[in-house]
Amino acid sequence: MLAAGAALALLYLLLPLQGSSYLLAWLSLTAWFYLLWSSKAASASALLLDAEGGLRWLDSTLSAGSWRPGSVISRYATLLCWTDTQGRRQQQWLFADQFSAADYRSLARWLHTQRWRHNPDPVKN
Repeated sequence: MLAAGAALALLYLLLPLQGSSYLLAWLSLTAWFYLLWSSKAASASALLLDAEGGLRWLDSTLSAGSWRPGSVISRYATLLCWTDTQGRRQQQWLFADQFSAADYRSLARWLHTQRWRHNPDPVKN
């Protein structure tokens, strides 16, 4: 759908438009990208984590499962990787501004704990 919107924008850029046609092009592109934005899946409102590595999303289309190695933690965002109950690999970017500072630190601490449990001595591996 995004590719179709980009193709439509390119078409408007390549065609010679005159006067009110620019307004029509702008309105149609605005409506198209609004449709793209409104059709995006809603993000989770809550994430429950347990000490054994399990995670569960509340009020979300994302499925529950267990943490798997591969998660990335940075100051601004975290890539959370997990395996759902059907065995499919899932991942979701979580941005720091979606959390309170304390909750983001707790998430980072939980991920570090899970990483340590799965690989307690990285020098030997």
